[in-house]
Amino acid sequence: MNYKITGCIFDLDGTLADTAPDIAAALNFALQESELKKIPLEIIIRMIGNGIPKLVTSALTYLGASPVKADDVLRSMLLHYQNNYCDKSFLMNGVEDCLSELFSRDIPMAICTNKEENLANMIVRALGIEEYFTVVVGSRPNQKKKPDRAMLDLAAAIINSPNSTTMMIGDSEVDAQAAIAAECIPVIVRGGYCHKPYHELGVPHVIADMASLPKLIAETGK
Repeated sequence: MNYKITGCIFDLDGTLADTAPDIAAALNFALQESELKKIPLEIIIRMIGNGIPKLVTSALTYLGASPVKADDVLRSMLLHYQNNYCDKSFLMNGVEDCLSELFSRDIPMAICTNKEENLANMIVRALGIEEYFTVVVGSRPNQKKKPDRAMLDLAAAIINSPNSTTMMIGDSEVDAQAAIAAECIPVIVRGGYCHKPYHELGVPHVIADMASLPKLIAETGK
């Protein structure tokens, strides 16, 4: 059965923008401040997706470093990242045209990211896409992160879109799990920070890039 899509919720890192270079630079700055080795970008990408505190923990585990360093590394990384949050980040292929097209169709849009919310808003503004989104739901105190459904439920309510007709567009298994848990329509975009083969994610839609999304929405809503 086909049904009209009433809203779209997007992940940020790896979906709307390639933010890994700035994340990696901030992490490696903090690691070096704690007299630890830098980690290659391609390794850091494999750790992205569950928020910065989890990234720091994963980095220390990778280096075989003591977890007691976590607070210092986290503090240093956040300070550096907040001052250098969009130096090397850029929109993924097709994003600008896709958002413009959906906006012209009056499809309400939101962002759900495990990144700290104020920082996420700063990045969205720096990327020049703030106007397209009703709300950015990021990491907040006492709120569960993806893959829990809480963020998606909140975003869907704010854009007044029933979960069952809301697409959740992400790039990773975390996004797929959150969408399934929230009973939204999962869409995974290739080329982001996914750590599993796409066929193992259990989602109905895997697209090549964001340029493919407007067509998918139109076909779904026929």
